[in-house]
Amino acid sequence: MATIQDIADYVGLSIATVSRALNKPAMVNAETRERVMQAAKKLNYFDPAKTRQANLKNKKISLGVIIPYITSFFFGELFSGISRVAQENHIDLILYELKSSKMNEEGLAEAFSFVQRHLVDGIILTSFHLPAKYDELIDTLQIPVVLLLDSHESGKLPTYKVDDIRASFEAVSYLVSRGHRNIGMISALLTDQHDRGEQLRLKGYKQAVDFYGLPFSEALVAYGDMRFEDGYSAMKELLAKREETGLTAVFAASDEMAIGAMRCIFDAGLKVPEDISVIGFDNLSVSRITMPKLTTIEQPFGEIGAEGVKHMIRWFTEGGQIPEKGQFYLPYKIIERESVAEIRPGEART
Repeated sequence: MATIQDIADYVGLSIATVSRALNKPAMVNAETRERVMQAAKKLNYFDPAKTRQANLKNKKISLGVIIPYITSFFFGELFSGISRVAQENHIDLILYELKSSKMNEEGLAEAFSFVQRHLVDGIILTSFHLPAKYDELIDTLQIPVVLLLDSHESGKLPTYKVDDIRASFEAVSYLVSRGHRNIGMISALLTDQHDRGEQLRLKGYKQAVDFYGLPFSEALVAYGDMRFEDGYSAMKELLAKREETGLTAVFAASDEMAIGAMRCIFDAGLKVPEDISVIGFDNLSVSRITMPKLTTIEQPFGEIGAEGVKHMIRWFTEGGQIPEKGQFYLPYKIIERESVAEIRPGEART
């Protein structure tokens, strides 16, 4: 059975044009409409909206879950929340991993096409920033989409996440309360796909630096792609400039990068937190077994996953009458462990 993507490829038209021909035929010319309809018939196109209605009538619900980096530490915790609520409500799940090389519109279209072939009634998309240019692609689906851990630029989709700016502000505030003033950050890379939650964390860091009147220079910020090895290399950059910056503490935009930074500090012959304090963001399970244990901002991954499925259930059971869009923040908190030391007034660090 074909999808809109398949028809678009076959007739050499855009996904948006094919969608209009199928769903709003008055918006395209007769020749285009006929080409699309003939291709739909030949390729055995199925209408996702009709399929969803039949599934709802028979109480057979399935959801597609699209997630990048399935090997990431947070995936298990996020998916546990998704699967728990799905099982409680007899909902089937179809899982699709979006490869790092496919973090673009083409890759997302392939992911949507895959889950639609499995006749899903809705899609949960995680950790994927959606610029407004993706709106036409979303509109072609004709089924509800919920976004987790990220944001939708035009605000057309419901999203569940924490307030990254505020949480990051509080991470820096925590370090300030422990006497630190020369505070660095390991941020996500400055790319289109990272113009999302992780980049909002950089914004929160800068707001806190300005609010508290802390010394700042670009030498206090390094960048990585949210993984262990990125944290290691970014920390290496910060240590190389430490004589200039007087760095005593680092806020990392992810626990993986924070742990990488801690390893780099150790390899440099320094200690955490005696020489440099580190605070992360996520509260991954691995943060409890590092040496020292990592102080971090907790994202409630399980709850975020569960809320995504609950939103879908409300949409189905209430006939799509609930608000379909909006940004819903879940609570975060600081998990205080062993990786941040207190600097007393007049105490110097070397």
